[in-house]
Amino acid sequence: MQIYIILREVSYIPGGIMISRIDLRVIIILAVIIGIGGCTTLFFMHYKDSQLREKILTETRLAASGIDLENIRHFNGSDTDLTNPAYTSMKEKLADMKAAEPLSRFVYIMGQRDDGGVFFYVDSETPGTEGYSPPGQDYPEVTDPVREIFTSGKEGIVGPTTDRWGTWINGLLPVKDPKTGEILGVFGIDIDAGNWTLQVIYAGLPPLVGTFLIIVIFLSFITINRRKDEEHEKLAISEQAYRESEARLSAILQSSPAFQFVIDQNHTVISWNRALEKFSGIPASEMIGTKNHWKAFFPTERPLVVDILLDRNYDILNELYGDSCHPSDLIDGAYEMTRFYPEMKENGIWLYILAAPYKNDQGEIIGAVETLIDVTERHRAEEAVKEAVKKLNLLSSITRHDILNKITMLQGLMMLIAEAVEHDPESSEYVKMGKGAITAIKKQIEFTRTYQDIGLNKPEWNEISDIILNVSKELIIKDISLSISLDGIQVYADPLIRKVFYNLMDNSIRHGEGITRICCTYDIQDDTLVIRYADDGMGVSPDEKTLIFEKGYGKNSGLGMFLAREILSITHITIRETGEYQKGALFEILVPKGMYRFSHPEQSLS
Repeated sequence: MQIYIILREVSYIPGGIMISRIDLRVIIILAVIIGIGGCTTLFFMHYKDSQLREKILTETRLAASGIDLENIRHFNGSDTDLTNPAYTSMKEKLADMKAAEPLSRFVYIMGQRDDGGVFFYVDSETPGTEGYSPPGQDYPEVTDPVREIFTSGKEGIVGPTTDRWGTWINGLLPVKDPKTGEILGVFGIDIDAGNWTLQVIYAGLPPLVGTFLIIVIFLSFITINRRKDEEHEKLAISEQAYRESEARLSAILQSSPAFQFVIDQNHTVISWNRALEKFSGIPASEMIGTKNHWKAFFPTERPLVVDILLDRNYDILNELYGDSCHPSDLIDGAYEMTRFYPEMKENGIWLYILAAPYKNDQGEIIGAVETLIDVTERHRAEEAVKEAVKKLNLLSSITRHDILNKITMLQGLMMLIAEAVEHDPESSEYVKMGKGAITAIKKQIEFTRTYQDIGLNKPEWNEISDIILNVSKELIIKDISLSISLDGIQVYADPLIRKVFYNLMDNSIRHGEGITRICCTYDIQDDTLVIRYADDGMGVSPDEKTLIFEKGYGKNSGLGMFLAREILSITHITIRETGEYQKGALFEILVPKGMYRFSHPEQSLS
């Protein structure tokens, strides 16, 4: 058996299994090298970070020394400051400071209200620009380190932090009354921190690369010196090692942190590892020799994946576990799934399960192994990410709505302008160009509504015939014969795959120029499923066959086929156009092995 051979070659030592002192020394030396290299790398990175911060703090001090910061006692932090000459003078100086430092984004003075809220007295931005903050505007994104400046009165560097304007390093100086020491405000400069992390990482590369080279040299030396020993161990493999292979496999299972058990061809437990003992609370002594392995996972008896795999009763597999259980991409004949077990532990847990056949040297299945891993925390993290994405999409939706409202207003204004200059050909042409640009912007914004949903939901098995039938009903095709011969094909893809076939059929109707037939077929080439969508329209010209999948290329929005390609690519599916021009379009969707399966016989509609 293959797994035994691997164990025999790697682990067998005549006279028994023992831990080599040399191995221990190698591990210790490697640990020391890695430890020293890691510490040195961290030191270099920390030193670089400190250098950058000290540089920014020095620049902030120099900038502050050039203005009379005490003038802020004359500011009210409201719109009345706009008419204050001191405010105007201060704003000009801040703008000059920003212009003098290429990497600075904002120069400003902040104040703090009695309730702790932070606001802007004055900044370097021109009124009406995106980053402009009028006097008294609140700064709700203020971080705790910034608030600390107001209370401690100590200068400092804060960040990198991210707010509505980007990611920055903030150089901050408290503005104090020279007589009373009262903190009047905080002077700050925001420096672009876009490459801050890269600079710090680059500083740590030399010791990191040096450590890697030392490890490579050391391991090369060890490898050369052990080559003779390895050859000797290979020659020492004997029949005794083969007979002891089951014991070694058991030892591996027992030392595995994953929950594992093995059953023979009669469904009798022959191995129950320590991790599973601790997890289930059932000792191996009570489980080995029985068929009660179900008790670790369910309150009542039912077949586990490993039992169904051993009996090859895949109908029951789908009935009990549905689409969540599918063939493994890594191990032939194995099945895997991730499932929630509400009965286990206090609040239930998520388990990743891999069931694989156990074969002898003749390739005969003599048992099965099931491996389970607790992925509850990972699942919770994934759910948290999904929730964050939903919130970001909500923000995107609100922003998109506001932008579209402004665009609608612009379109109305362009109409009024067009009427005003309708007798001026040159001006009318400029107005026409402006309308076109506004329309293009609107289409791009509307496209983000669809594009933001790509990859939001987990890929799933999709019945392609059902999708095509539903799309045909939605588009209400008339005088067009639709033939579907897909043998119950299911494709593992993003749920938005229906938009792929919607765009294909919509393009046939819009641009096919009198099509009478749409045909969907398939075949398999070198384990790759090829789904063919064909119509009898004009087809696609040779010079457009690849361009139609590029963003912005097309007769309408130019985004439909680009969107189709992006949706399919999530699960490594590709699409191409191979039809003959003026004889009809032919799109081929190439689905790799493991991303398709068959559920029921052929269905056809004509």
